[in-house]
Amino acid sequence: MPGTGYYDRTTQTYKSLPTETWADYTNWSTFTSWAGTPADSVSFTTKIFDAGKVDWWNTIVEIEATLPADVTIYAGETLESAGQLDIVSTTTITPSTSPVAATYGRYFQFTITLNRDSALQSAPEIASINVNFNATPITIAQSDIDTSTLAGSVGARQLTFNQPVGKLTNVMVQAHYTGLDDSAGESQTPVIYIDKTSTPTILNIFNTDTYGKRTRMDCVVDVQAQAIPRLVSDEFGSIEEA
Repeated sequence: MPGTGYYDRTTQTYKSLPTETWADYTNWSTFTSWAGTPADSVSFTTKIFDAGKVDWWNTIVEIEATLPADVTIYAGETLESAGQLDIVSTTTITPSTSPVAATYGRYFQFTITLNRDSALQSAPEIASINVNFNATPITIAQSDIDTSTLAGSVGARQLTFNQPVGKLTNVMVQAHYTGLDDSAGESQTPVIYIDKTSTPTILNIFNTDTYGKRTRMDCVVDVQAQAIPRLVSDEFGSIEEA
């Protein structure tokens, strides 16, 4: 569990190293403490956590510290032969980030970093770090969505809901088929493809009654979806479900 500081057994906190060197201590009679003058920054890297399976996870990180924390999330699907994390993705979350994206993987490691920007702030100390994982989805059902009211362009609409959600894991979309004649009275038959790699998810809607089948259109749809709860970081850097 590497870090840039040291653990103080008296305060039971992880502190930054002092800025002094041995050359600064010229009068040993006044040397009364090993603490010295704390540096303005400290970071601590946790052990590797096993979430149990490869999936999209909400990484919930509760931090107790003297300063707001940046959280770097390292994620991977496997471990190397020496037991180290085979890192696939690295993401740094700063305080008050909304939303925080879910992370794909099974094995996770976290680096917590505190930076003091002013002498008026407290010295950087980490008191506790608690990590949990959640991949339990919530179910959303929303009817009669007029896609022309969604953000985006005709036939390429951003799917949003009337409640906050996180990573969409499953989406089923059913187009309504009534009242879809165009301005010339010609019939329109919508077919919908979704792009879950985008954030938000994109509804690609095409009219199959046109030549080439690539003319985009809007329509009214019903949607059933499953999503992981929305994740945010608070002003202190802790990552939590909203």
